[in-house]
Amino acid sequence: MIDAQLWSLNKTIVSSKHWQLIREAVRREFAFEAIFGNAITNIDESLSIFNIQLLPTVAIVIQADTEGIACFDSSIIKLRQKDIYNRIIYMLEQDVDGIISVVGQENIFAITAGERDVVLLLPVDLRESQTEAKAMAKRYGRHIKGHLSKNLPYSISLGIGQSYAFRGIRQSYFEACAALKYKFYQGNGTIVHYSEVSWGDRESQRIVIEYETKLLTTIRKGEWQLGKTVIAQMLDTIAGSRRMHPDVLKVRVLELLTVVSRGVMELGGDPDTLLDIKIKSGDEIAKVTTLAEMKVWLPGIVGEMCALLTEKQQAAIVKAIAHAKQFISDNYHLDISLDELARKEYLSSSYFSRAFSELVGVSFTEHLKTVRIKRAQALLLSTDKGVAEIAASVGYQDPNYFSRVFKLLTGKSPQQYRQGAARQVHIAHKALDK
Repeated sequence: MIDAQLWSLNKTIVSSKHWQLIREAVRREFAFEAIFGNAITNIDESLSIFNIQLLPTVAIVIQADTEGIACFDSSIIKLRQKDIYNRIIYMLEQDVDGIISVVGQENIFAITAGERDVVLLLPVDLRESQTEAKAMAKRYGRHIKGHLSKNLPYSISLGIGQSYAFRGIRQSYFEACAALKYKFYQGNGTIVHYSEVSWGDRESQRIVIEYETKLLTTIRKGEWQLGKTVIAQMLDTIAGSRRMHPDVLKVRVLELLTVVSRGVMELGGDPDTLLDIKIKSGDEIAKVTTLAEMKVWLPGIVGEMCALLTEKQQAAIVKAIAHAKQFISDNYHLDISLDELARKEYLSSSYFSRAFSELVGVSFTEHLKTVRIKRAQALLLSTDKGVAEIAASVGYQDPNYFSRVFKLLTGKSPQQYRQGAARQVHIAHKALDK
């Protein structure tokens, strides 16, 4: 890492400012190598130049929280990471909250990791019990969060690993990352220690499979809004148990999106566009860090897929309803059911019923009644057929029920309607005779 003898001979001729920059660069490189690089061996003499001791240490991963679409904006994420890192360095330089006076600034390390995280390595005393070490680490975490919260316009979350001898700090870092994932259920602004995290069993993964089937069914029926409800129910169920690791949930969600994509493709969705959406979802889901973000993001992605069918589906339903109205007009005297007409158009009964009401202005049942009663009115005026015969000829086998429906729609019974029409004709004839 560094030639100790060479630095011992030459550090006296390096200016104080440059020496500080060199020391910080070396310390950052050392911390990075300790976590991500090779095993740390035979470097004690080199580290002594910078007054660094390999003390028992705990890793704390600090992450800026995001809201809404900001969680997908890399520029915002990187900027917040830089803000946090600079504030941490300032905190260490100023000995905020007295942490440095306890553990020594030379033995605290801070680096950035990936595009989101800041990692802080803080010494703890392993002579204490793990319980006491945990309490001390969480106390450090609260100090750090308190300082950052005063100086940043957004909240932060912290994951804390268990304490290890410094040569095992890599494990503490991985534990801190795992702890921070639990923010998915707890929400933004949390401090989570690895010992507090408990992930569930494989049985909980069946939740997604169960709702996957429900979601696919609603999409095939064209019930887009109901699909959003199914997604919300699934995520609420998962949140209630907290038995599924967020990473496992994300894998299951990607599998769900694959199934939905195939369902949309079967209904005529463009394969290339669906592929683009799936690729985008794979990139974005890694940036979803809380359940609240998932509840916004997942319905949006499914909505994008379903939107590929909306225009085509709208044209299809308009055509289907036109067919249904013509069928009713030609066959009003038959026993017609909504289910039968929906099957003829390869649509679900619920979707067909809702669309019929929206486009025609009345329900399927009301439209059928109106067509039948209008035909009955014409027969009452143009023939001498009895009410029972007319009722049967327009699709009502029960004359009493027919009479009730007739009066409900016209305000008169069939006999009153016929008599009223005859009276009007008589009056009109008398007027002509005058």
